[in-house]
Amino acid sequence: MTADRAVDGYWADATVRSPDAGGEWHLAGAWFDTASAAVDWLHGEAERLAAVLESFESEQSGQSGYASPVSAVFREWAADEAFRSVQCAALADGQPISANARGPDRVCGSADVEVLYSLAARPILRPVLAPFGSSRADRR
Repeated sequence: MTADRAVDGYWADATVRSPDAGGEWHLAGAWFDTASAAVDWLHGEAERLAAVLESFESEQSGQSGYASPVSAVFREWAADEAFRSVQCAALADGQPISANARGPDRVCGSADVEVLYSLAARPILRPVLAPFGSSRADRR
């Protein structure tokens, strides 16, 4: 946040990208008035995504070659209350935040590809206008 900009809310979204498949899919997104509401929503999305991915990951049973399943990464992130406070403070201070994981997926039932999962939030900044008659007006 700068002196000439103010936070006008927060945008949070869940996105999946696959360079291998050449695609990007927006799973969900929402606008929030407070940083804490945006972080709460991200944690809820992490739990939802983890629940869906667990069934797929159990079918692969350790064949993926990744250090941790995506569901475990997101469940661990959602359970970390100390880090939640850090991210909430960073977002409220005007910094974007995210939780990211990568793992395998099957596209259209035919090809295994690497997929990048991202849960992110950022402040929406708006210009702060000088009051009418102010000497601080931009004279460009």
